[in-house]
Amino acid sequence: MSQPSDWPLPAGSSRLIIPHAVNQQLAQHPLSEGLFPVAYGHYLEARDHRVRRTAHTDHLLIFCHAGRGFFRTDSYQGTINAGQVLFLRQDIAHSYHSDPENPWSIYWAHFAGSQAEEFMDYIGIKANHTQAPVITLRRWQSLLPDVTDLLNLQHQRLTFERAMLATSILRKLLIQLPLLVRDPDKIETGFSLTALDRFMRDNSHRSLELNDFAEFSGLSRYYFSKKFRELTGVPPLRYFNEMKIAAARRMLEQTNASVRQVALAFGFDDPYYFSRLFKKISGCSPQIYREQFLLAHEQAKTTALNQGKLTS
Repeated sequence: MSQPSDWPLPAGSSRLIIPHAVNQQLAQHPLSEGLFPVAYGHYLEARDHRVRRTAHTDHLLIFCHAGRGFFRTDSYQGTINAGQVLFLRQDIAHSYHSDPENPWSIYWAHFAGSQAEEFMDYIGIKANHTQAPVITLRRWQSLLPDVTDLLNLQHQRLTFERAMLATSILRKLLIQLPLLVRDPDKIETGFSLTALDRFMRDNSHRSLELNDFAEFSGLSRYYFSKKFRELTGVPPLRYFNEMKIAAARRMLEQTNASVRQVALAFGFDDPYYFSRLFKKISGCSPQIYREQFLLAHEQAKTTALNQGKLTS
């Protein structure tokens, strides 16, 4: 298999190379032999990222979600902008690099399998070189929960079973692409509140700002805030914080984690700020909330027990 570049990873970036022995298992198993990942990752603001290959034994996709890059094959050369996916088939010499003035941020995957060509035909990337190997997506943010699940596997020991899960997620992502291909004759406005809500829930452990939500929705800060208020009646950051605090209340109820641990779990580095925000939204401090919950829980148990004795 071709090796991904050993380009030094910037902060926040990741690269996972599936062990050769596991890849051999994937290539032979009937549930994965059709298409499976060889390696994948996420490069953030990949300044000076540059690759040239004369021999390439697997397929490669590069999805640019910010910035810009350039590519060249024997048949095509072009630009990859945010929202576009580049596919490079096996056995095709190629080169690509990040724009030095506006470096790209990319999700990428090397993949192989007996059905890889069929997957690309389904997506619309034809083998006859009649069109550039690039598609443009609309509302691609709906893919992020699956992308996050795929990237999170790098934090665990990559057993064959987890590699099978990565295979399943990658196949699902590829199958969704034709549903998201942009119609150049349509101009879309607004955003999907369902997709945004999922994005917020999937990232409740992070400290996100208004710019993050506006960028996810593909809108300016002003227009995003206006549309969000129209749909929900509250500002975006208030909505996000209330979602976090609701989840924090459940954690206080169901675990013995300290207030500091709960704060960190939801992206609050300062437990005092977390406690103030919690009190503002919930009406009391996290510690008092937990004490009141435990007291109410014990009282409910006692009441139920006493009622059981009276009816027996």
